[in-house]
Amino acid sequence: MRPRLDLLNSACGFSRAPLRALVAAVTLAYLLPSVSAEDIRYRVYNRTVSTVDSRIFGSFMEHPCGGELGPEAALVPGTNGLQPAVVALLREMKLSIVRFPAGTDVDYVDWRDMISNVPGRDPVRPVSVNAGRQGAKCTNNFGYDEFLHLCSDLGCEPLLVVNFRDGLLNCKPLDEAARHAAGLVAYCNAPVGAKLPPGMPDWPSVRKQNGHPSPYRVKYWQIGNETWFFEKDMRNVARRKPHRFYADCVLAYARAMLAVDPSIEFIVDGTQGGLMARREMPDKLRHMVFHVYQPWGITQVQRDGQKFPIQQLSKADEWYAWVATPDFNDQGLTIVNDRLLPLARKQGFKVAVTEWNWNGGWWGAPVPGPLNSSMARGVGAAGFVHALMRSADVIDIACQAMTVGMQWDSIHAIKVDASGKSPPYFIPNGHLMALYAAHHGSRLLALESAGVPTYVQPFKMGGISPYPCVAYLDTLATANEHTVFLHVINRHFEKDLTITVNAEGFGAFQDKARRYSLEGRLNDGPGPGEPAQISQITHAELPCGATGLTIQLPARSVSCIEIPLVLGRGSN
Repeated sequence: MRPRLDLLNSACGFSRAPLRALVAAVTLAYLLPSVSAEDIRYRVYNRTVSTVDSRIFGSFMEHPCGGELGPEAALVPGTNGLQPAVVALLREMKLSIVRFPAGTDVDYVDWRDMISNVPGRDPVRPVSVNAGRQGAKCTNNFGYDEFLHLCSDLGCEPLLVVNFRDGLLNCKPLDEAARHAAGLVAYCNAPVGAKLPPGMPDWPSVRKQNGHPSPYRVKYWQIGNETWFFEKDMRNVARRKPHRFYADCVLAYARAMLAVDPSIEFIVDGTQGGLMARREMPDKLRHMVFHVYQPWGITQVQRDGQKFPIQQLSKADEWYAWVATPDFNDQGLTIVNDRLLPLARKQGFKVAVTEWNWNGGWWGAPVPGPLNSSMARGVGAAGFVHALMRSADVIDIACQAMTVGMQWDSIHAIKVDASGKSPPYFIPNGHLMALYAAHHGSRLLALESAGVPTYVQPFKMGGISPYPCVAYLDTLATANEHTVFLHVINRHFEKDLTITVNAEGFGAFQDKARRYSLEGRLNDGPGPGEPAQISQITHAELPCGATGLTIQLPARSVSCIEIPLVLGRGSN
């Protein structure tokens, strides 16, 4: 028995408790009835909901970590330079901002290991021993100079993270730890001959010796990474008023770094202590941080709170669960839920999500699921992008983890071969970002919909939760001066879906629109004659009426539709 789609649609306003009974009573339908163009309709209004900062489509170039070589695997063997084919793909991503050098590991490493000619050391960079990774060794061939040269070449903004654990947990005296972080600011930003704080090495001259006499002018600096993990240890250091202690440590770092370059700005974890510090330096601590990943490893599957046999999952079951991320509103559209968002709106600060991705999906259960699809991961990652864009009124920086790599297939944007023998290629998660960076507007528009079909997602798999209402089509509209962009995720496992779009408030469209769709094979392994790259971006021309058009959206796809406007018609 398959329930009617209109029954599932009507369930979207229900609480989860009665919906569980509904799901238990019937077999979930994933197949849609026939859908005509008149059934799914959108109206786009020429009204700005919020601005969309291009830095939402940023990336995180993580230094070697946990067995993943990161950019070290992307180098031309025997050099410090990235493989030209890797640079070409990075250029295709149109990166706006890139975070470097590390997440978890940054609080266990010395930044000086990633530059050459450090005073009092061997001129050659050492191999770091990472205390945070049980003594794992880390090469430093791709360091600060290589990264900052790359940013200049790509025309993107660098975002650097400094070691905060040293000061926060008294691994070093606080003033020494803060001054050490300020030394990196001096290396990157101080002009040659600048007056530096007493006792600080002449880092600008070292930078000149390393081939870059001019300052790099790095604006954004993140103080520490995921420092909420240090909460217990911090309380052992500061038993009384630990949040005040945290704030004082942040402020000590900020003041030491500003003493070198007063133009820089800081990004700080949105802990209670971080928020306290921001209130004392709001003009410089402008961004608070949270990170969001799903689903991590999957050790079992549950349905209605009960363990569900993995071998009974169909490929469609797994697909519809994997693409249902990160969270959903009552219309079945993706959102990000974090306590920082309402605080940001109330207190007037901005949010930087400096790490996010559809991360994981590996099966820790004795029996793996029927599907291991990077395309499902990519469509799931699109849900994160839409959720971030829906909060663009406060989120203006977001960095997808991670930019390049060779081992963490579920997360990096570009897969590389350290030997340089096989060409690099996009993983769907990263290919998605290239699509959105190339096709979006700076204004998020008001959008109304009718007849959008939905489904129930009943399974819990790792960090993926059951949801009573997930839209098959998740749609946003943006615009710039010349073009309206429609961004649509089609989660349907089998069916192309057709929609009609009306946007009469813009005056008139030109006679042709273009649809760019991220599509790909369901199974990761290439068949005979297929390339290693799983996804591709297809394109098609669409005829436009004066104020609207009909669009067919491929199954299992993410699409950006560019609708050019007749200039001089309509209003902003």
